[in-house]
Amino acid sequence: MKSKEEILNNYNTTGKDGLPEISAEDLLNAMEAYKQQWAEAAFNAARKHRNEAYEFETFNDFMASTQATEQVQDNFGAMITAVADNVVANFLPDDSSINEFDFNFTMQGKGYTAFYAKDAQGYWQMSRWSEQ
Repeated sequence: MKSKEEILNNYNTTGKDGLPEISAEDLLNAMEAYKQQWAEAAFNAARKHRNEAYEFETFNDFMASTQATEQVQDNFGAMITAVADNVVANFLPDDSSINEFDFNFTMQGKGYTAFYAKDAQGYWQMSRWSEQ
């Protein structure tokens, strides 16, 4: 594993005075390289076994799986929002002084709670949701 100094030396340049210097962008790149190196080391130290084999062979495989999971979660959140927005009219409170409310609904055999709040223009917007 490279030390911080070795990584920084890859991005250093020499100024007119002969002293090493680094630009802000190169410093950011060096910090990212150092973070990536430690993330890979942590992955190698803690990777999971499944059926006597590693679940992920390489760090890049692991990172690809987390990005795919995040995208699926985002799509699922959008689907929950769409369903709740379609049925919210059935649950609107009669009292106009109420600024927040929630309701329960079922989707794909699971229960969810949608939380709504009035925005600055007085429209109901979903603020969050949770699984029951």
